[in-house]
Amino acid sequence: MEPKTETTPSDDGIPRPVARVTGLYRGTFAGLVPLTESTPLTQDQVRRYPVFYELDLNHAYANENLIIDLIYDNLSPIRLQDLYRGTDLPRGVRFWPDWFNIPPYDEMHDIDGRRVYPRAPGLHTVQIRAACRKLAQIGRSRDFSLENGGSTSPVFTFRIAEETNV
Repeated sequence: MEPKTETTPSDDGIPRPVARVTGLYRGTFAGLVPLTESTPLTQDQVRRYPVFYELDLNHAYANENLIIDLIYDNLSPIRLQDLYRGTDLPRGVRFWPDWFNIPPYDEMHDIDGRRVYPRAPGLHTVQIRAACRKLAQIGRSRDFSLENGGSTSPVFTFRIAEETNV
């Protein structure tokens, strides 16, 4: 697969990823609200609702399916559902919201054996990787290289509040 570039007047020939994550959001009755350290999730929201993120899709990859990995609190990457064009991702859209659930454990061990507390009150970090999905990747290691349209989001930080803080 050849890296694709934007076709804009300021194009410098540098490949642009298939998708970039623009931010984390919480769902409310008023819509999606940015999720930050100053707007914590309550323990009830952590249990009941997913965390949303928005993908800025590159139109040069309009027919490509996507693979998404979540890196929560510097754990080993967690595979999220692959997004298929035409079914999971409508064709011709620029931005697309997707979601993930905070791991449903009070305490867990990642693949490397580290003990973590994903639902504990305090600050938590999230990074999201995206790339094109290759047919040969099914059940194998996933390729998030720039040549495959890969990108890794900046580290997003949010807070989970203690029961008494809300």
